[in-house]
Amino acid sequence: MDTGFFVLLKHVRQPETIVRFLNDSSYDELLEIDVKQQTFKSVFHVSKKYAMPLTKGSYREVFIGMSEELIHPEERERFVDLMNPETILYHLSGSELPGLCCEEYRFRLIVGNWHWVEMVLIAGEEYGLEPNVIRMYIFDCQSRKIRELGLTDTAVYADNNRNEMTGLLKKRAFIKDVQQRIKKDDREWCLVSIDIDNFKLFNEWYGHSEGDLLMIQIGATLLEAGERTGGTAGYFGQDDFCLLIPYDMELIGHIYEDVSALIGSRGNSSSFLPAFGICVVKREYELMDMLDRALLAAQVAKEGYHSRIRVFEKGMYSRTNAEYRVLTDFSRALKQHEIVFYLQPQCRASSGKIVGAEALARWIKPDGTVIPPDTFIPVLEKRGLISDLDLYIWDDVCRWQHDWIKSGHTPLPVSVNVSVSDILHTDLHAIFENLINKYELERNLLKIEITESSYITNTALVMETVRSLREKGFTVLMDDFGSGSSTLNMLKNLNIDVIKLDAQFLNMNESNEEKSIQILESVTNLTKTIGVPIIVEGVETKEQKDFLIDMGCRYIQGYYFYRPLPITDFESLIDDPDKIDTSGISFKANQQFRLRELLDNNIYSDTMLNSILGPCALYSWHGDDVDIVRYNEQFYEAVDVPDFSDRLTCIQRFLPKADVPRITELLRLAQRDRLNGSKGLLHFYKTDGSLTTFHMHFYYLHSEGEEKIFYGSVRNITKLSNLEKQMSLLSHISTDTVLFLSRTSEGAIRFTVLFNGLENIIGISAHELETELNGENFIDRIGSENDLSVYKEVLEHIQKTEPFSTSVSMRNANGDRVTLNAVGYYIPDETNSMDYIIILSKPTEKQPISSPES
Repeated sequence: MDTGFFVLLKHVRQPETIVRFLNDSSYDELLEIDVKQQTFKSVFHVSKKYAMPLTKGSYREVFIGMSEELIHPEERERFVDLMNPETILYHLSGSELPGLCCEEYRFRLIVGNWHWVEMVLIAGEEYGLEPNVIRMYIFDCQSRKIRELGLTDTAVYADNNRNEMTGLLKKRAFIKDVQQRIKKDDREWCLVSIDIDNFKLFNEWYGHSEGDLLMIQIGATLLEAGERTGGTAGYFGQDDFCLLIPYDMELIGHIYEDVSALIGSRGNSSSFLPAFGICVVKREYELMDMLDRALLAAQVAKEGYHSRIRVFEKGMYSRTNAEYRVLTDFSRALKQHEIVFYLQPQCRASSGKIVGAEALARWIKPDGTVIPPDTFIPVLEKRGLISDLDLYIWDDVCRWQHDWIKSGHTPLPVSVNVSVSDILHTDLHAIFENLINKYELERNLLKIEITESSYITNTALVMETVRSLREKGFTVLMDDFGSGSSTLNMLKNLNIDVIKLDAQFLNMNESNEEKSIQILESVTNLTKTIGVPIIVEGVETKEQKDFLIDMGCRYIQGYYFYRPLPITDFESLIDDPDKIDTSGISFKANQQFRLRELLDNNIYSDTMLNSILGPCALYSWHGDDVDIVRYNEQFYEAVDVPDFSDRLTCIQRFLPKADVPRITELLRLAQRDRLNGSKGLLHFYKTDGSLTTFHMHFYYLHSEGEEKIFYGSVRNITKLSNLEKQMSLLSHISTDTVLFLSRTSEGAIRFTVLFNGLENIIGISAHELETELNGENFIDRIGSENDLSVYKEVLEHIQKTEPFSTSVSMRNANGDRVTLNAVGYYIPDETNSMDYIIILSKPTEKQPISSPES
């Protein structure tokens, strides 16, 4: 008999798929029969429903009991003929689908009524069963049978009104059925349009038989939901279903979970989520209009990830119209070259020099109107046209690179973006291979950015894509790292070349600052562990740039250096060799260590740590008082007060009156700027009444109730502040840059930048200037041989402990050359060490200052 299930299973045909379908379906009874042993057992049983005589024992006994007590007299003969212990295997072997048989009977309920069921039998090794073993599934089909037999007011439909695979009503029959139901039943109904994301891709991944099975299972789920609620279900082809059910969001949520579970049983199902669009039935509206509204709501629902159930709202119309306008104009825009690419430079953080760029799509209409990327790119992604845009941009970028090189210019690498759709539907490595050959480019000039979210949702495919691209010699970057579920395991598996860190963590406020810093430290330490360089995107302020440099981030992309630039502007920029760095992006594992290593007792002793950190202490600020909580030996020596224990509480008592508000101001500033802290000069009285001058740098750590805890480093600069002309010097620190030069115990020259009043002119912070002066990078900033000779003359004066006054030249952060006055003073003391103060000032502000007397 061609029962409902037989029609479905005949369409599937593959035995292993049929078994999965049956096992995943909602059956009432499952019996296992051993014909050879003449025994049976109940594997699953719905209690208190059918008048089943036995749950285990002799098969012949249960066969007789079922035929006499359970089966309706009109179907008894057919049941006995099929289930006879002597002939049952013979019947199964001769079935249209060997080993499978489906029949419909009326079973007696416990309450005495007759109830239609569908019985499915399977046997044979192809179904995973031992020889002579039969499985019997019993399904409830009462609602379907009474409808087919015309036992209700519902119209009877011939078989050609139902889809053969799913058993659901075809569109025309569904519409007619819905019209009759809502006319006769005044309940509040709703139409639910159901669509499965990327179902075509599902068939490619899992095979068409698995796709058909999924459609069958979803159809069975929706059929049961419709029958249970008095509604109906329809199948409109491909992966489009529709339900008429009572308007109950909890009910709809349960159905959504059931459908999601069917998809989820296939493993990695995040790319094939269902979308439910709902339109509440209004009887004054045309049914076709309501179906369109449900379909539109489903399209909107597909844009979400966590919320994939949407009820129709009128605003969806205007949004859809805008999207269609974008789609209509897009093809024309490509043909007329309205789509162009801008380039946003990627820079070395310390120098601002350009090491590469990212290509970003821009749509500029002939009248100059700019369509923002966040307007058209999401539409193209949703409608499956993003690959058209990507292929166009990739080709344009390669063509420009080719023309730039042919005109005799130095090229820089450009990275292009790859979408999920590109990975799923194109042969990426073949496309990029063709582009490189077509435009005669070196592979290192074209870099490929893949977003972290692509990996999360398509792990195996992305891993294979990255492997293939890197085997071909291309550089692969992971974009938006840190915006999703980034893990060390992900990086290990992907083996990418560069990480682009999402700059969302730089948007800090008082409530999230501590966590943001910890996350940034964790991510940067994570990448250092595996030796992968980082580019931080979205850097907009000098404070962010300085903070990232302190954390060891070498490369930056963002508005602080450059916005995305039109090609002509970018060409003008990189045509200046002083503004580019052709060394590229690299990771030098031996140049950095993590400050947390200083806390390892196995590496550093307390004495070594104190020498490294210098004078420092912990401070407690509560109410109007500032106390010293803890301090190291170097701090004690720097303070240089015999009876120090009396000076640990209310330290503002030992400040001149004018400095008392200054210390609380510095602490307040440090609390506001946790990344950089605050620094300034404070004067303290010694026990003999004389003043000592300290340069102090505070960092806010945390709060304990009303008490705020700070870390503070201290530098005693009393000998500087007591120098002749020092008051004049301190009055000019806002406009001059003041350096202190000394010789270390090993004989090396050490620079300390006390103030950097020329920061806006030089373009680098005091910390960066000090780092360069004490390293090798300052030679790069000097540049030419002529300027280098001036610096050599300065060093000769210093070696002879002579004062000097000269002009010096260097490049600023933008690569422009600036000229400054430099005046140096020798500071003799009782140790005869070589100490100098060097003052850098603008030429227009140069003032003759004589050398201080010894």
